[in-house]
Amino acid sequence: MLDKRIFCGERCLIMKKLFFAFALSFACVFAFAQESWTHLAGISFSAPFYSMEVKGDGTKNIFSPQGTARYFGVAPNGFCVSGTFGIGPALCKDFSLGVDSLSATGLSLTFSAGAGYAFGITDRFTLAALGSLSLDWMYYKFKKEISAFTSYGRYATEWRQHDSLLAFGIGAELLGFYSLTDRISLFASFAFRFFDAGRLWRVGKNEGRYYDAAYDLRGNFSITPSIGATWTF
Repeated sequence: MLDKRIFCGERCLIMKKLFFAFALSFACVFAFAQESWTHLAGISFSAPFYSMEVKGDGTKNIFSPQGTARYFGVAPNGFCVSGTFGIGPALCKDFSLGVDSLSATGLSLTFSAGAGYAFGITDRFTLAALGSLSLDWMYYKFKKEISAFTSYGRYATEWRQHDSLLAFGIGAELLGFYSLTDRISLFASFAFRFFDAGRLWRVGKNEGRYYDAAYDLRGNFSITPSIGATWTF
């Protein structure tokens, strides 16, 4: 079966360390934030589009509408941090069984953390620019009935396959907040990220025979527009 050792390449190890360091820094900032910080929590609709080049398995163009939870904190000097978690379907025509070309629907999970600077444009409008790291996981499950007629009668079996894609990204995000009241704000954001570390795992069973494979992610990008609302506390 599939070798479960993850991130054996040098770039993957570097990205793991960077992501861990950034996540630790984010946790420390949040833990030691003083009461003078402004904290916002909200939900949004995001529409990420991914173009990921997988070595040996081609380019995967994926659209994943997501519901997203977000935390945003800003210090009196303008320093800000942000964290998001999104979940939704992952739509793609580039994951399939054999020569099938039907669109596949899978599951997508996204986590990102960023830090940057926020400044007020007007009394109600705030703009923030952040650098960020992200972790994206996508999962596709396939099942196909196979039947044929032989001299002994009808022959039927199944073809099953599971594809799992994990990717680390680094990029930037621009956010704009508009205050409706002292507590409620609307916001919109746009994030752009590059992917340079990750892996695709494939496990399947076809006519009683098992197979597995692993492919390295070679790069490409994602763009993510979002719109939502936050509560200040």
